[in-house]
Parts: sequence; C-alpha cells; structure tokens
Amino acid sequence: MTSRSLLLLSAAGVLAACSSSPPPEAEIKPQVLADAAPPGSMPVPAGDCAEALRRAAEKPDLVVDQLPVLVTAKPKPLQNPPRSALRKDGSAEVKIDILIDTLGKADLKTFKVVATSSPWLATNVKSVIGKWTFEPAQLAGCKVPRIYHFYAAAPPRTKSGD
Repeated sequence: MTSRSLLLLSAAGVLAACSSSPPPEAEIKPQVLADAAPPGSMPVPAGDCAEALRRAAEKPDLVVDQLPVLVTAKPKPLQNPPRSALRKDGSAEVKIDILIDTLGKADLKTFKVVATSSPWLATNVKSVIGKWTFEPAQLAGCKVPRIYHFYAAAPPRTKSGD
C-alpha cells in the first residue's frame, strides 16, 4: 500500500470515528499531497557507490561532494599561441567541458568546446588535457565520473600611458 493510500484510509477512519455530523464547510480545506521525491533528489547514503555511479552515469554534471581537481597540468596548455589565435585587442578565451573518469583521466570522447575565440585554442587544449591527471569527483565517499569545466582567458592589451 502506498503512503498516500494509508493517509487517505487514516483520514477516512478519523472522520468516521468523529461525530456523525460533518464538519462545517469553512473547516474543510483542500490539501495537495506531495508525491515521493523523484529518484536522484535524495542524498546518496555514504558508501553506496553503486547508487552514486548510477546517478553520475545518468547526469554527468550532477551535484557532487567534491568536483574533479586538476593535479598535474603537464604539458601546459596555450603556450606560444600564434597571433591569429588572439583577437585584435590581444584578448582570447576558451571554455571546454570534458568528463573526468573515476581514475582521474580526461575522456577525450566527451571533449566539448563550449566557447572559444579561436579554433587553435580549443585544438591546443584538446592536445594536452588527455595527458593531465585529476583527482576524480566524489559523491557519498565514492569516486564518480563528472564533467570538468576548463576555462582560460587572456585580457585585452592595455595601451601604454593608461
């Protein structure tokens, strides 16, 4: 029996047990019974790695206890960009999303360019990020795959005398 059915049966029993006259109309107020929380909205119990992994597979950008952390960025990205990779004012930006697996490695099959001011920047990041090491994301004390958001930018050049 569902909790909603039990609640309705209990309410009916209480009403039947009360006086035979119905309560005044002003006393009756409609109520909305909430359904059970949707799967994934309840916290994952500590150590329930099967559930943590299931949720991570279902939603790679889920809220976790610890995001992936970059440990080693060798080789360095964006070294010696050509002039064509920069805007006229010298600025540049690149935003990348990539899945970091439970071993702390970037899954290049999931590499996604979110925004870039030059294709060279995205290509450069893709060529190095697979060699980097990360501390994987954690949920309920378990390592889970999680999207990592990489962002790098160069500000516009300032004019001398400013």
